[in-house]
Amino acid sequence: MKKLLLIIFLFPCIFVRANELTEDYLDIASGYAISGNYTSTVSYLDKILQTEPSNEKVKELKNIILRVSNPYQKSYLSQVNPAVRKAFNSKKDGNKKAEELALSSQNDFWPNFLLAKHYSENSDSIDAINAYTKALNIQPDYSYSYLGLGAEYIKNGDWQKAVDALSNYISGNVNSDIAYALRAKAYSELNKFSDAQNDIEKALKTDENFAYLLIEAKILYNKGEYDSARKKLVKLSRNIQTSEVYKYIGLCDYAQKDYTNALLNLDKAIILSDDDKDLIKKYNDIKLMLGDNNEKRNNGG
Repeated sequence: MKKLLLIIFLFPCIFVRANELTEDYLDIASGYAISGNYTSTVSYLDKILQTEPSNEKVKELKNIILRVSNPYQKSYLSQVNPAVRKAFNSKKDGNKKAEELALSSQNDFWPNFLLAKHYSENSDSIDAINAYTKALNIQPDYSYSYLGLGAEYIKNGDWQKAVDALSNYISGNVNSDIAYALRAKAYSELNKFSDAQNDIEKALKTDENFAYLLIEAKILYNKGEYDSARKKLVKLSRNIQTSEVYKYIGLCDYAQKDYTNALLNLDKAIILSDDDKDLIKKYNDIKLMLGDNNEKRNNGG
């Protein structure tokens, strides 16, 4: 929760008008904050205050980070907003209904922003989208809302809306790997593969994690670059064995007419999946086709 609150408070400060050096220090401080290195975060905020001692936004941010990093301090938000305090207490007690009621009864920004996160955590994308939208109507310059909104649009399959929301976020956060990765997924679903490839490459420059590598492999598959996609997927499978990885290896095999390996890899995907009907149908189609081919060979056809 501390890390979440820190990220929530950090992003508004990115939009403060500042000189180039201050912006650089803010970027560095942001990186340290997101990684949980609060000591280095405060150090770079102090560097800003040495050159801009009257920068009230940075002073406020420093105070918030010091509160968040202190395990004996209560949440800053819960201290200043009664609705948020009630919601936090309800969440701590495991009372989701009371948490939702406390936040939804308010027209302030923070309750609606936290309500959106509450809905997201409970797999309610439609209500999360509505809450993020309401929060943005109240405070449209708070960029983190666009990131959350974009993620919910992706869950809901609203690909163009996801691109629009994430583009808004990226315009103020040009080094956000997660935003580029999410937008790459949305672009890929819209068959805009060049844009998708460009975005996922930007994400991977910052963080070469398995999730981003899988998105890259799927983009290559959708572009018809089956050999390149398969090589990346096989490399991924050495570290993570998931249904989706084996599914796309099998689909690459199928596209390259290697039906035997396609069957083997789709079989692995089915074992690891939660009743993927499309996957099972593809597996049965290949199995039937291989059976027909074997029968023809046995009959001298």
